[in-house]
Amino acid sequence: MNKTVAVPPQEIKENQLKDRVYLVTGATGGLGKATSLALAKTGATVILTGRNESKLDVLYDDIEAAGYPTPAIIPFDLEQIDEDNYKQLIHSIYNEFKRLDGLVHAACHIGVIGPIGSQESSEWQKVQQVNVNAAALLSKVCLPLLQQSEHASITFISDSSARQSKAYWGAYGVSKVSIESLAVMLADELEGTAVVSNVFIPGACELPIRKKTHPGVENYQPNSTHEAAESLVKVVLSPESGVCYSHSVNG
Repeated sequence: MNKTVAVPPQEIKENQLKDRVYLVTGATGGLGKATSLALAKTGATVILTGRNESKLDVLYDDIEAAGYPTPAIIPFDLEQIDEDNYKQLIHSIYNEFKRLDGLVHAACHIGVIGPIGSQESSEWQKVQQVNVNAAALLSKVCLPLLQQSEHASITFISDSSARQSKAYWGAYGVSKVSIESLAVMLADELEGTAVVSNVFIPGACELPIRKKTHPGVENYQPNSTHEAAESLVKVVLSPESGVCYSHSVNG
């Protein structure tokens, strides 16, 4: 498990990300949606990806209604394993924008929280595919375009509880430990380039996934999703690489 540090207390200026383009996976999820809005608020053009087109349309409308830069929608299923489909995604981005400044891996499949003996093979494979394999493959195909940016970032999301490698976290826990290792390896490989690779850990947050991983837990003060998304944007802008940033020490 990688050591965590606090998110850098930098001030995000208005329109700081103007003319920059960011791809967010799982854009309609709790943290994905908040992050998409936070990036757009800062002036970025956000490419929204996910499986549910109707939810993507709603988020698109929310961003436009707020007066932020017009986003783009690319429906995409991360359960796909064919690399050509991932290459087509990045080709679409290049054809439309000719650039990519960041990739936020907000998509996540939780699977079953329980003992290893209760983990169905198909569900285990799905968790690893969505949380790890797809993130690795998408990062790979995005790298050539990211490396053309003056400063580009790849941001992975971990979990303050699942990363402890304790009992009952199952495939989800394994995927979070794996994603942290992937992020650090990638940072090492990209040393000396314009691309940084980091991990963001939201901590106890008002997210739908929190209700699944901590059912019935009410004796804590969760951070708002909005606050977590603002911290994530700071991680996106960090010049450091290979770092596990933690938004909060709560839960």
